Amino acid sequence: MDIGFKGKNILITGAAKGIGRGIALAAAAEGANIGLHYRESEEAALQVAKEISDYGVKVALIKGDIARLKDVKQMKETLDHELGSVNFIVNNAGWAQVKSFFKYEPEEWIREVDICFYGVLNLVHTFMPEMIGKNQGKFINIVGDSARTGDRNLIVSAAARSGAISFLKSLAIDVGRNNVQCNTVSLGLIDQGELGFSEVELEKVIKQYPLNRIGKADDVKGMVLFLLSDSADWITGQVISINGGHSMLG
Repeated sequence: MDIGFKGKNILITGAAKGIGRGIALAAAAEGANIGLHYRESEEAALQVAKEISDYGVKVALIKGDIARLKDVKQMKETLDHELGSVNFIVNNAGWAQVKSFFKYEPEEWIREVDICFYGVLNLVHTFMPEMIGKNQGKFINIVGDSARTGDRNLIVSAAARSGAISFLKSLAIDVGRNNVQCNTVSLGLIDQGELGFSEVELEKVIKQYPLNRIGKADDVKGMVLFLLSDSADWITGQVISINGGHSMLG
């Protein structure tokens, strides 16, 4: 089935590994050109770019820190030159420290807020005016479910991402008249190869999931591709959870 990706340009942040990599490869397989963003994982990004090229589509490698507006503007200049204007954005970039708030040093939380909240604002402010002008575009932000439920060990990133959820809901109201859709995909625990749990700890975590397993990167890409497809043109301002039933908030 053709989902309308052929010839579309999709920027995917944090796309060198894990979830971002899976989304980039799946979108390329459907005929999309990929703006493959990374910040540090250059070797992994180069490998993914090679795999994307094997699908016969274009790929532009872009390095940058989404927390820095200057970097994001440079990312757009590179994409405009190598691919043309961006039709869709999937923001998978993020960073979190796993610890109690009272174990933070003063101002240590700034980096998390800069990436998880201001990074979204930087991407929207830089890329979305062109979408508005063309009366077409989609923006998807990927967060952890802690942004909806709270988590004492992810307290800062959860707060920043909760702010990003509210921002996109309000933005969806503003840009809907221009046929631009903004949605959030909220994830339970996904195994991206760096969980750091012992076998006993992992067993305890899995018991919290009704589907009796934690997520895989492949569990995410289907929903993201659907939201980017023509079939989701009447879906905006939503938070859609992929979490194996771990939380069932209305």
